[in-house]
Amino acid sequence: MKLSTFFAITGVIALLFGAFFLIFPELALQQYGVPTDAHNQMQARYFGATLLQVGLVVWLSRLTQDAISVRAILIAIIVGNAFAAAISVWAGLVKLQNAMVWGSVLLYVLLLLGSFYFLLSSPRQPARVV
Repeated sequence: MKLSTFFAITGVIALLFGAFFLIFPELALQQYGVPTDAHNQMQARYFGATLLQVGLVVWLSRLTQDAISVRAILIAIIVGNAFAAAISVWAGLVKLQNAMVWGSVLLYVLLLLGSFYFLLSSPRQPARVV
């Protein structure tokens, strides 16, 4: 798989989940067995907005050739997905979310591994002084 394809897939996934949590927070929360009170719906919308932002950055960066930018995006994806996977594992183990959470864990881990692959396989270039 090419990096541009990985960025496109990652961007689309984030955009779709982001739109779902932003537009349909009650339904999104129900899918994960989370109470749908007003506070949780507000937090779901914040989560959706954040996913939209990340998805747009990754999608719009899919054709970049700048090694420094690509490296920064891959590191951000790794850090974000590592935390998200850890939080999701915890939420599943303490039963804050239903079994749907394990699908999220799998998705976070796959995106994290893909990012590691591209980070480790991309040629390092020396930092440029501007």
